[in-house]
Amino acid sequence: MIQRVTDNFRRVKRLAPDWPLTVSDEVFYLVANHDGEDVGVMAFHPCDQDGLLMHVQLGEKCRGAKAAQAYRAAFDWVFTHTDNEMIYGRIPAETRHARVMARNVGGQFDGIDCDGMKCYSVCKYDEVA
Repeated sequence: MIQRVTDNFRRVKRLAPDWPLTVSDEVFYLVANHDGEDVGVMAFHPCDQDGLLMHVQLGEKCRGAKAAQAYRAAFDWVFTHTDNEMIYGRIPAETRHARVMARNVGGQFDGIDCDGMKCYSVCKYDEVA
């Protein structure tokens, strides 16, 4: 299950203690919850392109199929609750598992940016795997 956090940012900080928090109507924090336990968080914020940039922090209890389910639920939430039609991700080259997950959930590889990050995108109108 995915739930937007708007007032209890301690949940986000427990899951992603190194993330700086931005309290804004333009930033969305979505917490993945399995069996009543918070297992991951995804943040979406405006980026230079037309859409939202996604950041992900998933715990040990949110791997494999559960992680893919959380990604898909987050995409669905963004595309249902916002006017955004694109989600972007910038993934470090050494984070192979994140790149595999991006492809498995329908991410399109867009290339490598000037920082060496592998860039992926998901469009509202694409069929998400």
